[in-house]
Amino acid sequence: MTIGLVAAACVTATSDGPAELQTTELPGEPAAAGNGLAASPPADVATDLPTPGEPAGEAGFVAGEASGDMAGPGDGSAPEVAAAQAAEPVVRTAPAIGYISLDESQAFVQTISGGVREAAAAAGIDLVECDSGWTRSGVRACADELAREGVSGVISMQPFPDLNEAVCEALDDRPTIGIVYDQGPCQVSLFEIDQAESGRLAGSALGALAAGRFECKVKAFVSLESGAQDPIGGARMDGYREGYQEHCELPRQDITLNDAQHLVTARTQFAGVLDDIKGKPIMVAGVSEDAILGAMSAAAKRDRSNHVWLSGQLADPVIRQTIACDNHYVASVAQFPGRFGDTVVPAMVAAIEGAEVPPRLLAELELVTAQNVRQLFPDTPACDD
Repeated sequence: MTIGLVAAACVTATSDGPAELQTTELPGEPAAAGNGLAASPPADVATDLPTPGEPAGEAGFVAGEASGDMAGPGDGSAPEVAAAQAAEPVVRTAPAIGYISLDESQAFVQTISGGVREAAAAAGIDLVECDSGWTRSGVRACADELAREGVSGVISMQPFPDLNEAVCEALDDRPTIGIVYDQGPCQVSLFEIDQAESGRLAGSALGALAAGRFECKVKAFVSLESGAQDPIGGARMDGYREGYQEHCELPRQDITLNDAQHLVTARTQFAGVLDDIKGKPIMVAGVSEDAILGAMSAAAKRDRSNHVWLSGQLADPVIRQTIACDNHYVASVAQFPGRFGDTVVPAMVAAIEGAEVPPRLLAELELVTAQNVRQLFPDTPACDD
């Protein structure tokens, strides 16, 4: 599915169907899921936050059928933005949920948004969506516009702690559920992904293989990481080591490669490891599937694919055939971003109705191996495709 990325405007995805909207589609396919919510920070993002590449721009208010397709408004011209800002407050006769998306140029976020949209449709409640573009100005614009739209509560991926109070104030302290990022004083619940547990599950599978097949006698444990600026990735990789050590001690050559979350950087750095370490087995843990693809590429180029055993994170579509068909790929962990909406939307409806909501909500996690990848993801390609 090609997603229409947008600049600015505002519409509502209602439970009765989509609003009429002209869209301008930007060229190119959506970005790969990569490290989920983790990568390197754009210019206006605090360095202690896990952040993607360059920001997508100003806030975009997006619409689409709540069944899953996303459409976007026009070209974000100044008159269009000014008109949206000058519009009168919306008077609603039924509750609506506002949604501040992190950055719709990120495939992982697109999947979250699609799930939120589908869950809102299933609940029969209108959803007003806003893409902040992972910028502070975008977040502020989203808060102002959702307040004007008269939403009753907000689901938010607003990532900037220093804006929490201002956003809550702009939204008149409407009940807010955060996804991954704490939303400050108006937050009634936080939906979290236990990244340490995600890493531990995969690390334990890698350690079990090392113990059962090699009696823990391995050449090296190589951790492909994103670096200290990424606490999400850091928690995953700490979990990897914890899980591995449930079965084996870490070997003497315990190697960490930073800035290795991308295919190219992982390939380059892991090639150096292969040049230094002869023989097998080498256990490789990746903060992302892109990192694992880079390591696999480096090993294949040196005719050493049978020397490495690998484990990545998120079970992205690009890796599922490999999980199913390559016995050197040990395990991944799925976080099911498309299911986040099934939890946060009912919780938001409950909060709007005045019910008590658990302060912490958790994402589902599941180990993905050759034995269950086709059950979890039936569209996984056949091994001979």
